[in-house]
Amino acid sequence: MFRNIKWIFLKEVRVFFGTYLAPLVLGGTAFLNSLFVLILNFNSGTNYTETTIITFISFMSTMLIAMLIVAMGSITEEKNRGTLEFLFTAPISDLEIVVGKFLFGTFVCAIISVAVDGLFPLFLYFFWKAPLYIVASGTIGVFLLGVFTFAVGLFGSSLGKNQMISLLISIAILLTLWVIGYFSHLFDAATRSVLFHLHIFTHFISFSKGVLPLSSTVFFISGTIFFLYLTVKVLESRRWRG
Repeated sequence: MFRNIKWIFLKEVRVFFGTYLAPLVLGGTAFLNSLFVLILNFNSGTNYTETTIITFISFMSTMLIAMLIVAMGSITEEKNRGTLEFLFTAPISDLEIVVGKFLFGTFVCAIISVAVDGLFPLFLYFFWKAPLYIVASGTIGVFLLGVFTFAVGLFGSSLGKNQMISLLISIAILLTLWVIGYFSHLFDAATRSVLFHLHIFTHFISFSKGVLPLSSTVFFISGTIFFLYLTVKVLESRRWRG
């Protein structure tokens, strides 16, 4: 099992770094982060609390974009190239395919969180004197959000016929979770509590304030597992349909 997962993971890594995707995603993320930080953060009169929150909200935006781009063709391109049928006929389970691709997404997310985004929290620490625990918690929040987003994108890629449709499905899922949480105050108390818990931004913003909330951590991890499970089921149904 682990050998098949490793093979899928390494295949995804070779494709990623062997095409335009790596410079597009990593370079684009670094450029957008630099742009956001220069425009929004480094102005007179801003304290480290405001600067930290704005910085990690910027990271949230670029991480969402980056992981959706990485995930949108993960399974769709396998279909279009005909290699998905090869994987179905090979002694590789649907779970192994999904786990291998997810580990690749986690790998890219870690690179962005540590190597690409990691430079900017250092500015927060040395220039704005932001406490290290806030820098660390914000980075963890960005990573968890990125992993969750990739799981959503992987599910969207399993449903879409091409990359654009996969991207739109993924965006629709994320926007739905965002909107129903934002308008949760319009419902009764019981429903409001459930819908508010689905609000992605509310879960993420706590990390940028130096908190590691258990409920938010569980939300991102359980949501990731849920969408990976749905992806496995979609692949299983496709395998049985032939």
